[in-house]
Amino acid sequence: MSRAGMSRRIKLGILANELFAPEIGRMGGFGWAVRQVSECFSQDLSLGIEPYLIMGEWLKEDRGVPVIHGSPVVWRDRRILRYLAKLRRERFDALLAIDYRPNYRLILYALPRTPILVWVRDPWDKEDLDCVRKLKIPGAESQIPQGTIPPRTASLSRVVCLSRFTRRPIRLAVTSPHLVKKIPACYAVDAKSVEVLPNIVSMQPLSSGKSKDPLVVFLARLDPTKRPWIFAELGKRFPDVPFLFMGQRHFHGPGAWEGGTLPPNVRTMGHVDEGEKNRILSSAWVLVNTSIHEGLSVSFLEALACETPVVSSVNPDGLVSRFGIHVGDWPGTGMEGLPAFESALRRLLQDKELRQRLGSEGRAWVNRFHNRGEFLSSLRFILGGMSKTLCAWAGQRTGRVPEALEGTRYK
Repeated sequence: MSRAGMSRRIKLGILANELFAPEIGRMGGFGWAVRQVSECFSQDLSLGIEPYLIMGEWLKEDRGVPVIHGSPVVWRDRRILRYLAKLRRERFDALLAIDYRPNYRLILYALPRTPILVWVRDPWDKEDLDCVRKLKIPGAESQIPQGTIPPRTASLSRVVCLSRFTRRPIRLAVTSPHLVKKIPACYAVDAKSVEVLPNIVSMQPLSSGKSKDPLVVFLARLDPTKRPWIFAELGKRFPDVPFLFMGQRHFHGPGAWEGGTLPPNVRTMGHVDEGEKNRILSSAWVLVNTSIHEGLSVSFLEALACETPVVSSVNPDGLVSRFGIHVGDWPGTGMEGLPAFESALRRLLQDKELRQRLGSEGRAWVNRFHNRGEFLSSLRFILGGMSKTLCAWAGQRTGRVPEALEGTRYK
């Protein structure tokens, strides 16, 4: 069907600062969400959504790429007036902002009546800020680690005030219930009517099952807040077990982790495509997460979807305690937590029954809540109350409340 014949479809602008395209900028959880939503709608026209990607920041790497993940891209333009005119000509029915960043404001101000849904994914409250400020890179303790200066997200309150003035509907949704309490401190807005919008996790374990021999994996950008040096050091304590880094660095230079010489059993894969990632997670015995902070890590969800339990120093919404082993909070470099990481990992590697039970229970939980059906049900429920156009797309809102939205708490 041509785009000219799709005039009755809802035109959804997906606003973000990363697009999960290796040749274009960062490769993180925000971009992953962009790709999942874009492909969900662009690959199924019957859903009635025509997705567009709106880049929140100017990038010289865009190279004029017109379509990414099946969706046209509206690239940020340094010529502001021309850019704003282009945004207005698109006549979006709604915007889905992947979290909130200050450089979104120009776009949101330019479309003062377009309904906005802010999909909150990684809010930092005072506790998170204090924790991240203590982060140090071993051997470079005098340097400020890159990626630890928080964006000024409190400016979202100005967008909310403008929206009240222009009668523009604006809603906030979180990926996990535990993030609701962080919203007032992070964004300076009220959190009374926040909903849950689950992720679309499409990964499933391969029929080949787990590898015959142990395999331990790390899935994240190799940046300071992820503390990859702990995983590398942990590998030294298991010299006969392969340790795989999946992910690439975004930061370089002072304040970045350079990696250095790794143990022989520790290998870096860089960015891996979906097929290879699925194969590795399906084979892996354990995912190790060494981050100093996480919202709801996509790597947790994808690992659990492949029946791979998690060892981590963060425990968002109690997920790791339920489907893995939480080793406790270890501030700073986190190196003092190595014995706890080693003990937890050794326990899982030695206890097949425990690994299988945690992996199976984790997969069941992810499949229940973080799937395409629950995402679509929740999105229809949320957007359906924002305008007549969106209500017509969503259909009747008086039917079943999506399971992830019941009481704004899933268990």
